[in-house]
Amino acid sequence: MNKVHNKKNALIILSHQMDANGELNNETLARIELGVELFRRKEYDFIITSGIDSLDDSHQKIGEVVADKIIEQYSIEKNKVLVDVFSRDTVGDAFFLRRNVVLPRGISSITVITTEYHVERADIIFKNFFSPSICVTTIGTQLELDNLEELLAHEKNSYRAFLDTFENVDFADDAAVFSALSLRHPLYNGEVYEKLNTAEII
Repeated sequence: MNKVHNKKNALIILSHQMDANGELNNETLARIELGVELFRRKEYDFIITSGIDSLDDSHQKIGEVVADKIIEQYSIEKNKVLVDVFSRDTVGDAFFLRRNVVLPRGISSITVITTEYHVERADIIFKNFFSPSICVTTIGTQLELDNLEELLAHEKNSYRAFLDTFENVDFADDAAVFSALSLRHPLYNGEVYEKLNTAEII
């Protein structure tokens, strides 16, 4: 007797930047294009986007802008596109998507779409949050970038900051992760943006 195949697979398109008018930058557009191409070629159940607004003068959330573009420009069915808007960086993408989208939807395999220079760090972060229960694959778009050396240096610094922020933290413990974010991470502890609201998250 054949068993019913209930495994769900999803593509996660990581947002990069947009301006105050809601215009996505070329890096984000390239990630969208690759994600949609893969979605059409293989059997994925969902495309997932994430990210809050990254500018003080923008009232739009980048995760929603990316989702709208996927639906409207590429004619992907709306019920196939899932969005979360709590994230402010790659760590937030992994944490909030796990809590709010991937686990509640019973997704067992994810393919993360980013840019080539960001693949190594993104893969490490997502595997810390999702493995071994959820399979993680990370793929990068290939772009000609004038500031590649600067970006690679930033990746090294960000990776070191990731290790420092989550030293001795159990990634499977949402409360412990949230505590590390809200106390040690400048994008979540109030140094750069408004501090996370505990009541909304935990």
